[in-house]
Amino acid sequence: MLHSHYRSRHMRVTKKGIGLLGLMMAALLVCVSLPSWSLGARAATTPTSFGLAMQGITAYNEGWVYVYGGKGGMVGGVRGTDCAGLLYSYYSDCGVSGCAGGATSQVRQNTVFSGPVSLGLPRIHGLALTNSEPGGYSHIGIYIGNNESCDNSMEGVNMVRASVQERHWDGWHVFDIGTMYPKDGWYEFDGRMVHYTNYEYDIDTEIDGYFIGSDGFAYLEDGTPAPIDNELLSNVWVSATEVAGYLESQGWTGSDDPNDIPFDYNATVSASNVNLRSEPNTSSSVVGLLSKGTKLQAGSPVEGEPVTAHGNSYHMWYPVTTVTGLEGYVSEAYVELHLSAPEITSNGETVTMTAAGSSDDIYYTVDYTDPGLDENGDLTISTTPYVSPVAQVSCTYKAAVIKNGLMGPVTTATVMSNGMIFTDFTYKAWFADKVDRAVEMGVLNGIGNGKFDPYGSITRAQFVIVLANLSGENLSSYSFGEDIPGFSDVSNSAYYAKHLAWAVANGVVSSGDKFNPNQELPREQMCSMMDRYLTNVLGVTDIDVSQVDKFSDDNKISGYAKEAVYRMRALGIVSGNGNNSFDPKGTSERCAASVVAVLFHDNAIVPNT
Repeated sequence: MLHSHYRSRHMRVTKKGIGLLGLMMAALLVCVSLPSWSLGARAATTPTSFGLAMQGITAYNEGWVYVYGGKGGMVGGVRGTDCAGLLYSYYSDCGVSGCAGGATSQVRQNTVFSGPVSLGLPRIHGLALTNSEPGGYSHIGIYIGNNESCDNSMEGVNMVRASVQERHWDGWHVFDIGTMYPKDGWYEFDGRMVHYTNYEYDIDTEIDGYFIGSDGFAYLEDGTPAPIDNELLSNVWVSATEVAGYLESQGWTGSDDPNDIPFDYNATVSASNVNLRSEPNTSSSVVGLLSKGTKLQAGSPVEGEPVTAHGNSYHMWYPVTTVTGLEGYVSEAYVELHLSAPEITSNGETVTMTAAGSSDDIYYTVDYTDPGLDENGDLTISTTPYVSPVAQVSCTYKAAVIKNGLMGPVTTATVMSNGMIFTDFTYKAWFADKVDRAVEMGVLNGIGNGKFDPYGSITRAQFVIVLANLSGENLSSYSFGEDIPGFSDVSNSAYYAKHLAWAVANGVVSSGDKFNPNQELPREQMCSMMDRYLTNVLGVTDIDVSQVDKFSDDNKISGYAKEAVYRMRALGIVSGNGNNSFDPKGTSERCAASVVAVLFHDNAIVPNT
């Protein structure tokens, strides 16, 4: 932890009561065991920071689903919440009703102390984590320790367990609402032994014969997790107010506003008891002794004496400055960089890039190369400083924070013409422009979490959706019933039910016992569906296939599909693979389905509209 002498100038608590009166009250608190208490007529349990952290872990392990506005009710056999609902569900389970509202309301009503993630996190399980936006917070999650968080983010992703940096959290908060926190001694968390000293869990030390790793858990000498020793467990818990008073006394900032950060750091020390040297070698004088987690302002690395660590040899040293003003060199073996990865968003007309605490240091390219510096420390020719939203879509951006000669992680984002962003292909892919068209037309969408899954197989149900969307018809009136026969393996509540009902009603799909919606779609069946669309929806029958070359594997095309395949070839919608083969039983990838859908629209549907 940093004990900065000047950070107190930036103290700002987020809830009244942490001043002198609050500290006096905290001093009068008696450390108590956790009772069960009554809230009205409902029996409840005192909430704890451990309990809040475990709510996140449990939600992840059980696969809770994302439901906008959800507060923990059952959805398809599991609980469903949105981001704020995850925290609400815990306090509601405890019988506490004070955690209502969205992320902004929860923080403003229930927080007793806050700080920016860029200056580090207090080692406290069960902190709330947020992403800030002008006037409030866009997202909230739970810190579960060991630099990990749990949160609900978006449909199709459900619960996410990931590093704090990966989730781009920029603020942490000590929640009250009657929440109790550990103070000193051994505690059980997630079925493991953890030890707290002065309100924070210990790491990289030895206590009572147990080794405590960097993850905060206790281990035996052989490296196996230490069993729970009930005789050692502490029952000492304190209020959130007392924890906040301690954090303030230790120089933790009371603001999570990145603009309030007094020390512009970009790295931390990654090991304990690291020597800060006057020169980049181990024979130079020791300027200071640095503990793990110490914040550093690191400059461009220089070649120095090789240092062996972690079984590897490291040749580079960083010139660094500490919060207290010490200057010197630290081997790259013991430095962890903390330049944030930019976030890229688009409204369909412009592209915006942001990075926590470093928005003025974002650089990008659009030529598929990574931004960076040349051997002289100058920007490479294709690297452009980000100044304001860029009016260019239908391309791939690569962006990174470059500061003091160092470059952080690169963010790659392929921006579609409608503003949708995918991260799993670049715009130079052979199918990119067709995927862009398909997405713009509303024919195909991503699978969530910024992914399009271009090489995933398309199913029978998914391609029916493509064709129904291509028709542009209002599907609200379509459902299976007396007029439109259904299938034994498809319910009217299926996400594709109206699309399939449309397909049956219009002769694109034949009715029968089963539809097999999740079956990967063979190429010949895809052609058959499109041909039925041409014949039964558009009334196009006069396509001459007499002059169309046969595929080399013509004998493998099923009889029912053969004419359809060659009608699609005549229209330029399908072509052969290598050696003029068609591979009729092979399945189509989502990228290929996008190409086919666009060609079908341009070559078959539009000309005959």
